[in-house]
Amino acid sequence: MMNVLLVDDEPWVLEGLRTMVNWDKYGFQICGEVENGNAAWSLIEDLQPDLVLTDIHMPSLSGLELIDRSMQELAKPPRFVILSGYDSFEYAKTALEQRVEDYLLKPIDEVEIENVLEQISRKIQEEQAFEDVHQREHALYVNSLFNRLLQGEDCSILKTEVEAMLQMKGHENIACLLIETDTYEEDIKSQVRSLTGAYRAELFTDAEGRVGVFSAMKEPSQERMEMLGRELYELYSGHTQMTMALGHHPGGVEATKQAYEKALFALKWKRYQREDGIIHYEDLPPNEGMTSVNQKALTTLMETIMSGEQGKLERAVQDLLTNSNSGVPVSDIEYARVQLLALEMGVRKQLKELDGDVDHFMQDMENTLGLTTGISSYSAFRKYALDLTQNAMKMLKELRKEKEFSTIFHVVQYVNQEFREKLQLQELAQKFHMNANYLGQAFKQQTGKSFREYLNDKRMEEAKRLLRQSRFNIAEVSLNSGYPNVDYFVSQFKRMTGMAPSAYRKQR
Repeated sequence: MMNVLLVDDEPWVLEGLRTMVNWDKYGFQICGEVENGNAAWSLIEDLQPDLVLTDIHMPSLSGLELIDRSMQELAKPPRFVILSGYDSFEYAKTALEQRVEDYLLKPIDEVEIENVLEQISRKIQEEQAFEDVHQREHALYVNSLFNRLLQGEDCSILKTEVEAMLQMKGHENIACLLIETDTYEEDIKSQVRSLTGAYRAELFTDAEGRVGVFSAMKEPSQERMEMLGRELYELYSGHTQMTMALGHHPGGVEATKQAYEKALFALKWKRYQREDGIIHYEDLPPNEGMTSVNQKALTTLMETIMSGEQGKLERAVQDLLTNSNSGVPVSDIEYARVQLLALEMGVRKQLKELDGDVDHFMQDMENTLGLTTGISSYSAFRKYALDLTQNAMKMLKELRKEKEFSTIFHVVQYVNQEFREKLQLQELAQKFHMNANYLGQAFKQQTGKSFREYLNDKRMEEAKRLLRQSRFNIAEVSLNSGYPNVDYFVSQFKRMTGMAPSAYRKQR
């Protein structure tokens, strides 16, 4: 719903507007009513209405002054409609100069004001649709730029673009706030946009699906980013888990990757401590180095988990917990913790992609295996990793089966509804993101018939129903049951029923 503010120093006018106009019909709701210009200005600042209906002559601040102030001081002023008892050319001229939507004379005519509302509603919705498209395109563009930088791409044009986005002038610090939560990504981004307000910050999503915020920092900016993290935590802490980390690095746009890596390391450390809230990289305990993940071994282990190859787990776990520099099991406990954290994050991601209950799974692991913070030996780390991967393998297998069953169910439903259209197994497989051969096998397992047999049976059932219950001629029955070619329909009908469609109709 769009918000409208009513401003008039005569209470009876406000009451008439409130009761006479069908606001809902045009997508509006009244967000406030005031009787003077100063009060109206306060509400416009606080509520940011889409539309303001205002009188001209009011105490403290006139309607025209209110409009002028809004146009001068607000980044996105509301639309205005003037309500006046004065049929004055000068007033109307001034209103038009200030880009007012309309100038209505009192007493207000119901039909006239509803026509104005219909036009304004359409304009606002068209503008909003355009803004939504523009915002999506901008978000995709920004996301691409930052992820290219994070992947190490060294391009002067790319860096210039990022400098312009963040309004950088030189070698300011780059700050990165990383947010990890199960809350819907677009909801988080919307809250960040509203909380950042006027100061420049750009959103992105990293390769693991975390929401991130980049900003060029001077000291006050650093405080603002920390405040952004605290405000987000206060908003979400009551109903979801949220962990955030802040990293910053000097050197201008060149420091983007380092700032991100610091934030990512701090986020992982926070996760290891089984804590939510926000942490700054600089606040990590002494001697916490930038230990790297053995990415090659982690990828192999995750592929083993996803493939369900139980016999390869032990070796893959050992490779992950082996120091890639020395080729022997790690003696550095914190190094092992980093590898396990990366493993947990990988398992969480796969569970989430299959709509699994991530928190419930991890809580079960904690109840069974304890906390990684209490582990102090290689053998204990190895046992933890093996138990975690075995349980993850089992859970992911179950989730895949459930998802596959659900997908096949939806495919069958789709065929039941769209059987009159030209349906091909290959196209259905693409639509439902499945392998065509596997879909064909699963479809037969679910229905007891091949896809083609099932589709023909559905079309024949419909053809029989139309022959019994409708006055369609044979060509119309053919078309409305999914057979555009009448001759082919007749031959198929004879093959499947042993008689011609006309003979079948005479039997009813």
